[in-house]
Amino acid sequence: MVEIVVRVPDDTPPWRRAFLAGDGPLGDWSATGVPLDRWDDSTHRTRLDLPAGYEGHFLVTLGRWREAESDGNGHERPPRELRASGPPRIEVDVRGWDQTSVDYHHGFPSRFLPHTRTISVWLPPGYGAHLDRRYPVFYMHDGQNLFDAHTAFAGVPWGADEVAEREIRAGAVPPIILVGVANSPDRLNEYGPQRCGRKRERDLSREYGRFLVEEVKPFVDALYRTRTEPEHTGVGGSSMGGLISLHLCKWYPTVFGKCAALSPSLWWDREYFLRNVAVSPGWLERCRVWVDVGENESSSRLGSAATMRRTRRLTRLLARYGRHPDERYRYTEVPGGTHNERSWGGRFDQVLRFLFTAA
Repeated sequence: MVEIVVRVPDDTPPWRRAFLAGDGPLGDWSATGVPLDRWDDSTHRTRLDLPAGYEGHFLVTLGRWREAESDGNGHERPPRELRASGPPRIEVDVRGWDQTSVDYHHGFPSRFLPHTRTISVWLPPGYGAHLDRRYPVFYMHDGQNLFDAHTAFAGVPWGADEVAEREIRAGAVPPIILVGVANSPDRLNEYGPQRCGRKRERDLSREYGRFLVEEVKPFVDALYRTRTEPEHTGVGGSSMGGLISLHLCKWYPTVFGKCAALSPSLWWDREYFLRNVAVSPGWLERCRVWVDVGENESSSRLGSAATMRRTRRLTRLLARYGRHPDERYRYTEVPGGTHNERSWGGRFDQVLRFLFTAA
């Protein structure tokens, strides 16, 4: 039995609960792994009955990784060691909670598109400590919905940074960089390729592709330590963002080697993507693809059934062109899955594991 006694900074709100996040019995690096009890002396404590031979690490959080303990100067703190054979009492002095891992680049311009937008870059644990290491990158659409409640649709973000931090610290996913590309008032035109015809004049999808490939990616590659090869570069999104991700992998197979299409809007423009999978099918030989659909995508049973039929049709097409389930593509039907940020964020860990564990 080991007692953990934690002292937090004086400016920590007294109503905030502290937690331990760590290996194995400490919650597999969930930010709320082991809750601590607040004592009258303002310390936070718990007793742990660790398995014999246990050796692991931990950090203190205020319930999310955005508020994990830092070195007091805004920098990441290395995890603390914990051993079953160690001292029966461990005292921890938290220096600060000012650790942040998301860089915001507001007003990012484009010579291809009329609107500026915010580019959000989440850096993995250890990025600031291992200066000789380079990282895979996952570019994601609707970036305002990924990290922050105050910018997310309906105030519910995916929590993509929290999920990625947990999975990386637990060793389930190698460290990666997440890049959120916010949408614009032209979202449907940017994410929805059109067939030839009168509507084509409003189609900005090709311009959006050039924006990502010729402007955003070079910016990220120049500012951060990235692995630039297609096998280390992914693109993903949900709904219309899932649809444009499939198109981008098809258009740029030498840039994007990983694709995540969560609840993709395959109905768009009379199933335009489904009708053209066979056109230039070479991208299928290079790209690792995640496709999923929730059982309750639509408010009606008929709508949900139609959505599922389309995604099943896509997976049959992937298989026809040499894709092998669990090797190069993964199709998942999510029990109870709905068409919203909470549901997409709830399976983001599975997406990361499939796309990047083989990186």
